[in-house]
Amino acid sequence: MIKYFEFETTQFDFELIQHIKKLRIKEKFSQETLSLKMGLAKSFIGNVENYREKHKYGTRHITLLAKVFGYKNIGELLNFPTPQYDRIKVTVEQTYNDSGTKVIKSEVVKIEAI
Repeated sequence: MIKYFEFETTQFDFELIQHIKKLRIKEKFSQETLSLKMGLAKSFIGNVENYREKHKYGTRHITLLAKVFGYKNIGELLNFPTPQYDRIKVTVEQTYNDSGTKVIKSEVVKIEAI
């Protein structure tokens, strides 16, 4: 079963979350491992990366992330393209298991400026 949902956010927040997720996967850190290395609740990164949650990284988190990933300054951590838009609407396609109770895949299918 496939369902779609939309949410609004800033493009910077969205791109930062995607950037950190790529770094996390490259380093082979689970969401829980990265949360604990940052000294936060083990569910923190999972909440930030979950499209249905409103959790985001704050300035404190950027410093913690830079330290965990071994960057000497936060500028190195934030080395990704400057967002084109301020606010965006994101459409996500979610595939559920046969009983429709668990999301097995989430994929961004559309991003548009607001």
